Amino acid sequence: MIQRLRELLEQDEGCVYSVYLDSLDKPTLGIGHLIVEDDPEYGWPVGAPVSEERVAELFAQDVHVAINDARWLHPELDDMPEDAQITIISLAYQLGGPRYSKFLKHHAAIELRRWKEAAAELRDSKLYRQTPQRTERHAARLEALA
Repeated sequence: MIQRLRELLEQDEGCVYSVYLDSLDKPTLGIGHLIVEDDPEYGWPVGAPVSEERVAELFAQDVHVAINDARWLHPELDDMPEDAQITIISLAYQLGGPRYSKFLKHHAAIELRRWKEAAAELRDSKLYRQTPQRTERHAARLEALA
């Protein structure tokens, strides 16, 4: 599942082996890793190269956090269909647990395994207006479980 998750996140986030500015002009690298003060790359100029090993290391760290956030939001995550797991983890990766936790109706629908309703809640969100193609892929993946 981790390999499939990485492929989907690379499709959504891209995979850049250098420092770049994200859509909010924040320094980022690899597979959507926001550079923070604790990172050795903090303060590096845009365009500075980053090794494949470092990108893989940061992805492993970031996906571990996303999986933990997803399990915190949905303790029964491991019992869900793989497409539901992938979608929930991907959204936790994109948004972070605290921000993703605010999708209350979406999470309630997931708890009840109402996949079409969970998909509809994604489509009726600010996130959908900000990243429509990506969020539509998430919604379609959930909807296909119904």
